Amino acid sequence: MPTIIHARYAIRAGVAVDDLAVCVDGESIVDAGTLTELVDRYPEADRAGGDDCILVPAFTNAHDHGRALGTLALGIPDNFLEIWLSQLARLPAIPPYLAALHTGLQLLGSGVTAVAHSHNPISWSDLPAELPETVRGYADAGIRVALHPPIVDQNQLVYAERERFLQRLPAELRETIADEDDIGLSADDYFAILDDLYDSVHDSERHRINIQVSPAGGQWCSDALIMRACEWARDRQTRAQMHMLETRYQQIYAHRTWRRSFIRHLEHIGALGDWLTLAHMIWVEDEDIDLLADRGVGVAHNISSNLRLRSGIAPIAKMVAAGVPVGIGLDGHTLDDDMDFTRELRLAWTIGNQSGMASTDLSAETAWRMGTDIAAAITFGADAPLGTLDVGNLADLVLLDWDAIRGQWAPADGPSREQLSAFLLRRAKREHVRHVMVGGEWVLRDGAHARVDLQDVEREIWERLQFAADTAPAKLEAHLRDFYRRWDDEESLMPRR
Repeated sequence: MPTIIHARYAIRAGVAVDDLAVCVDGESIVDAGTLTELVDRYPEADRAGGDDCILVPAFTNAHDHGRALGTLALGIPDNFLEIWLSQLARLPAIPPYLAALHTGLQLLGSGVTAVAHSHNPISWSDLPAELPETVRGYADAGIRVALHPPIVDQNQLVYAERERFLQRLPAELRETIADEDDIGLSADDYFAILDDLYDSVHDSERHRINIQVSPAGGQWCSDALIMRACEWARDRQTRAQMHMLETRYQQIYAHRTWRRSFIRHLEHIGALGDWLTLAHMIWVEDEDIDLLADRGVGVAHNISSNLRLRSGIAPIAKMVAAGVPVGIGLDGHTLDDDMDFTRELRLAWTIGNQSGMASTDLSAETAWRMGTDIAAAITFGADAPLGTLDVGNLADLVLLDWDAIRGQWAPADGPSREQLSAFLLRRAKREHVRHVMVGGEWVLRDGAHARVDLQDVEREIWERLQFAADTAPAKLEAHLRDFYRRWDDEESLMPRR
């Protein structure tokens, strides 16, 4: 039985429209028009929505780690990225299935129906077992996933001068640090794991599960590994995602190593293309932005995480103006630890509009698209039928509570249509998400999950948390800070943005 879904207003390609209804049959949107037109064409169809709702395309979280719970709640306080990463070994282990299930349920409650999952292994040796469990968790939650397990082969302890760093440590601490550049997983083993997953579960039509590749970051991966990953993605017509230029020290590393920017180096080795998404990109240099646009490289912007880890503010308005496709990711590290995607859009839009009359504007309409069709494109590919309310697309959509968003202070008939995109972006919160549909299935009704009880999952997570013993990296903070502080002296040598 087809279903007609309608609302007081809808957001289409970031723009507010009146009286748009869509007809869903099976997994797809099969028709669109006014409510009257669709009722005439489908008189027996079910109905959902109403004048108290706003209809929007579902969101895509373009970069996340699926940890289930925030790191602060698990004992790892915010810090500079390089210090924070060294402490993640102390995170308690959450079984991969439960972590993915809980993350998926949290995201659906925020109107997100698809996620790019950058996996954090509990154990590299157990990666072949962890990944199918992660896929199963997202599938049971009812959310789409682009899974890209990471691989690294260098510079895990510090970005450069490892021996010099070790020699400056107290002897007792130096002796307790394991070989940080040996994860026990070879590149051949990694790509064999990817091949098995791709052959068994990759879905390029319904986009329930995409298997992708992730050289974890330019400073952590050799050129050979990065190129092998790009070739793997191109050969299989899937995507690659990589952390890039998240901190000033990563920018300095590139200029120290190659005497050119990270982006120019990736271009030099042939690693830029429309199959690639780069996460963070805070310290991209102005002269490289047009190159990213020319090569069709996507950027996953993670404003909350960037702020919490004191990494900086990415020039997303400049990137968008140049034609770089920029999508929004939560990075599992939102400002309030609540996975509120509409708040992330609002924060990205607000901070993306920088001071100065000569600055580049970022419109509310563009911000909506950064969370919907653009985010879907840089996560699943430009041809993926996701992120809009267009006929033929997969039926992923959200109904928001218009009355609650509007509140008592708005005019009785609401803001003008021209102002509506900005009005919604400024006010909408995750608690305003009433109903969520994924591929024609209502997975959230009246704010409640239709498949799984979230409280049951949370209880099981807390029962099964496995806290690690204190480890040496937790004692490295002062030494890491002193090491990178010396790099700040090179700031005068770096290009300004």
